[in-house]
Amino acid sequence: MAVADPTLTVRYSLSLATVPAAVPEARRSVRAELAARGLGADHPLTDTVLLVVSELVTNTVRHAAPRSPRTTLRLDFEPEELTIRVHDRHPHCPSRRETPHQDGSGGWGLSLVHEMALLAGGTTATQADPDGGGKTMVVRLPLA
Repeated sequence: MAVADPTLTVRYSLSLATVPAAVPEARRSVRAELAARGLGADHPLTDTVLLVVSELVTNTVRHAAPRSPRTTLRLDFEPEELTIRVHDRHPHCPSRRETPHQDGSGGWGLSLVHEMALLAGGTTATQADPDGGGKTMVVRLPLA
């Protein structure tokens, strides 16, 4: 089994207050970071990455804020893969819904993230914190 060279991974991390203004802040920051790494507005993954970031940060704002005043967004750029991680300290690990909420309040976010990742040839996962007090939503997208 080959082990990835950690020196080839470029990490970008952003700590955000878990408030509505975090969503556009995350998008702006990620857009700038993508451009700095050669993934400009015309790159095929840019829109997918921005949508994934928007949906995952929105979920932390809508569902985790009372128990997680901050959320962390991390991008790991490797030679052939971009990994997006959004972490909060709310213990609930959500799953994709088959149907939206009956009251029209949403429910499609994780399904949309999953479908966008699949279309790009990537994967999604939810990782619970070892202490059970939070989780990280992980999306891996191929860069090649």
